[in-house]
Amino acid sequence: MDIDYKNISQEETPPEASAMINTFRAFGYNLRTAIADIIDNSISAKAENIWIEYKWDGADSWVTITDDGLGMNLGELKLAMTPGSRDPKDDREEHDLGRFGLGLKTSSFSQCKRLTVVSKSDGYKIINRCWDLDYVNKTKKWSLLDYISDKSLVNKLEELSSGTTVIWEKMDRLVGNANKNNEAAMNVFLDEFAAVEDHLSLVFHRYLEQKKVAIYLNGNKLEPWDPFMKQSDGGQLVANESLDKGQVSVKCYVLPHISKLTIEERKKAKTEDWYKLQGFYIYRQNRLLLHGDWLGLFSKNEHFKNARILIDIPNKLDHDWKIDIKKATATPSFTIRKDLVRLGKLTRSRAGSIHKFRGNQIMLDDTISSFDFQSVWKARKTREEVRHYYINRDHSIIKNLLEKESISTKEMKSVLKIIGETIPVESIIQFHSEEPQCHELRDTNNELDQGTIEVASLMYESLKSQGLNNQTALKQIFNIEPFNQFPELEQYFS
Repeated sequence: MDIDYKNISQEETPPEASAMINTFRAFGYNLRTAIADIIDNSISAKAENIWIEYKWDGADSWVTITDDGLGMNLGELKLAMTPGSRDPKDDREEHDLGRFGLGLKTSSFSQCKRLTVVSKSDGYKIINRCWDLDYVNKTKKWSLLDYISDKSLVNKLEELSSGTTVIWEKMDRLVGNANKNNEAAMNVFLDEFAAVEDHLSLVFHRYLEQKKVAIYLNGNKLEPWDPFMKQSDGGQLVANESLDKGQVSVKCYVLPHISKLTIEERKKAKTEDWYKLQGFYIYRQNRLLLHGDWLGLFSKNEHFKNARILIDIPNKLDHDWKIDIKKATATPSFTIRKDLVRLGKLTRSRAGSIHKFRGNQIMLDDTISSFDFQSVWKARKTREEVRHYYINRDHSIIKNLLEKESISTKEMKSVLKIIGETIPVESIIQFHSEEPQCHELRDTNNELDQGTIEVASLMYESLKSQGLNNQTALKQIFNIEPFNQFPELEQYFS
């Protein structure tokens, strides 16, 4: 039943300033996600250009993020600097990338102890406000300061008719108390910003592709990085569906096999990272929230590294998808989980077929015009359920050579070339991914068979005929696999 609290004794218990504001530092941001969160605010403010500047100066290092958006008046600026200034249940405009009214503060405090925001609306003067956590911890008060440490940090904003600059100073999490001459600390700082460039090029790639916004990092314009390689040959769109009453769009992509790409394309496509990049890519208002994750519906597998599924959701579904403050986690709503499993299986199957097909290919001798497909290599399981790979003696080329009394050097080189170039690497990787227990280390306790004895004896006689003495010939034979596994072979050499 409803309770009327009006006549019940009440007390106000506001959070203690220093405790609460330091709690905001522990939301789990890193430099990449923190800067992306600030850029969300710039895009929501209808910015067309965003300039990120950073400078290494030891403990005095700083970062500024400036946009040419609408800017803010004093009331709006104070509200923006107030923690929890917006109700997450409120409806948002379609272009709004925010939700909780905490992003500016939590992302900034995760990286610095002094946050200054400077803003200018069209036709108005520049205004600013500052949070200094050292001062809050000292006074124990929610003291928002009218302060800016260095006005040269807003020179870019001075040139604009409207916009906002976010300034991070006292960057204790990334820089600490490092001396400016500390080369190791400087390299960490610079490496982090190299990672920021890659992250922003991916997270905002749609905005960059559509030229809705331009992002500059220390003067360098970022280029978009499309994870679906839509412009590349060999890629496939295997499904395109609308779910949840048309609110959610899903597109399933299978990337081209790596052999289809040039060295330059492989570098651009980051093929070395394909294993960790497989999975779902969730976008909210064209902004990438989460990527390279199967959302608990599947596990990552080498066999399916070419599979990527694009999901578009509107911001009104934030609650259903459990979007967190950092916009870095999401859980698919119950209503479409079955569809995502179905589409995931389809995409993974198509991605897997690329490797299966290539793993079964055969390298044909140019002199042979055609014959029914036969693989050079075969695989079977032993009684111990261990997979064993071997040469297919029924393959027409192999069989033809085995039936000859003698083989020329040219024929031997040709067959070795065929065997080497058709090693089923992709199939071995696939089988190992699906059944790793079937690929155990080779058993070194195999019994010595007559075939091995005969080959070793032939080699021994050949070495002796070349003038090698008995001891040298034996040493050379036992340095060769698989003879090194059978020391008892020595008894067969006269």
